[in-house]
Amino acid sequence: MAGTVNPAAAVRGLTKRFGDRAVLSGLDLTIERGEFVALLGRSGSGKSTLLRVLAGLDAEIEGTARVPGTVSVAFQQPRLLPWRKVWRNVVLGLRRDGESQSRNRAVAERALAEVQLSGHADAWPLTLSGGEAQRVSLARALVREPDLLLLDEPFGALDALTRLAMHGLVEDLWRTHRPGVLLVTHDVDEALLLADRVLVLGEGRILAEHVLSHPRPRTAADHADVRTRVLADLGVTEGASA
Repeated sequence: MAGTVNPAAAVRGLTKRFGDRAVLSGLDLTIERGEFVALLGRSGSGKSTLLRVLAGLDAEIEGTARVPGTVSVAFQQPRLLPWRKVWRNVVLGLRRDGESQSRNRAVAERALAEVQLSGHADAWPLTLSGGEAQRVSLARALVREPDLLLLDEPFGALDALTRLAMHGLVEDLWRTHRPGVLLVTHDVDEALLLADRVLVLGEGRILAEHVLSHPRPRTAADHADVRTRVLADLGVTEGASA
């Protein structure tokens, strides 16, 4: 995909080695500002490695990975600090020198309202359900107003109904804030429902790209033909997920 002058992320010739093994090999990728990209691939294909590079957590690479703006990450596990109340978890890591505690709390409460957790500011993380904890994780990511939002299988540990609700929430938040998004997932249907583009990673590079043009909100039937092609790219028989 041709990139703009100032995308949310631009990767060129990215190679990442672990010992003698190249997990990523000459990979090219552009994520535009406001674009929602889903990344699929078999276990061990390098999806999380790419995400770590884009998050700035791994700088030992060959090639370039340029992310000019602010980056936030939401992981599969919410990673909340149990000894801090929910609102303090939301503003964790924000640099607000000289600003009062009441200002920080107001920022957290606005973010919590966006993820439908108004009234939970003073809750302790261990009292939250799995879905609630993941919403707090999203609030913490979005409070930084990121230019690039990285989602590392954030719904993988949730039950089916909570997962569907989270899909709708993430789509609404993306529409409101318009960051560039890279969603790493094993779920083909999830990728087809949420993304503008679905990429298939394998052999250390992008093997296939599928552009999704059907308007949102989508149903599973909207891209049945693309689903078949994506599964074939992954080497999975029809009816299974990656």
